[in-house]
Amino acid sequence: MKISAVIPVYNEREVIDEFSSRLVDSLEKLGGNYEVIFVVEGNDGTLSKLSKLSETNPRVRVEYHEKRLGLGKAFKEGLSRVSKDADLVLTMDADLNHHPEEIEKLLQESKHADVVVGCRVRNRGMVGELPFLKRMVSGGTNWILRKSFRIPSSDVTSGFRVYSARAVESVRGELTSKNFEIAAELLIRVSKKGMTIGEVPITFTPRPRGTSKLSFLRSGVGYAWLLVKLGV
Repeated sequence: MKISAVIPVYNEREVIDEFSSRLVDSLEKLGGNYEVIFVVEGNDGTLSKLSKLSETNPRVRVEYHEKRLGLGKAFKEGLSRVSKDADLVLTMDADLNHHPEEIEKLLQESKHADVVVGCRVRNRGMVGELPFLKRMVSGGTNWILRKSFRIPSSDVTSGFRVYSARAVESVRGELTSKNFEIAAELLIRVSKKGMTIGEVPITFTPRPRGTSKLSFLRSGVGYAWLLVKLGV
């Protein structure tokens, strides 16, 4: 079983060494049959750090764009570069919100579903440290999307996921999102094709260093447009 990890990264110099080390260590412990595709944007030194890693580990590839693509386009590019022999595709945040050590939990559930969502809200204590406004916006967005598209997941916007290669192949050419709404679009399109969705609880923690790239305004516009263009 080969895992292809697609990780968009934008100016994450403060955390990328720790994240990439933990990610590679976790994938090695799971059998070592993997590739990591970092789609890097920005010019803060993140590229230099990941380039050094790719020089010592041939399973790590780096695609660089100095001019920002936006999360949606970065994801689409990364998914287009998944190797043809990959069985599963892993996505997660590179800012240490997600814990690579929990990948195995998602892989276990992937035996029973085309997409497995790492769910932040199954255990509310895991997100208790997040600002109240962020929790309210995230919870409201999830509720609207889940009800509008009848998605069988309690965390539609979570980016920590494992997809079957078949699921990725079926939707990657259709993706149009520009920013953070890409995670919801992927799940909506997979669901519309009748593929199965599972979820497992994950640990979600505030980033320890660096600055969040989330824009509530851009995200709000993106999610609203998603509701319109996908048929609600």
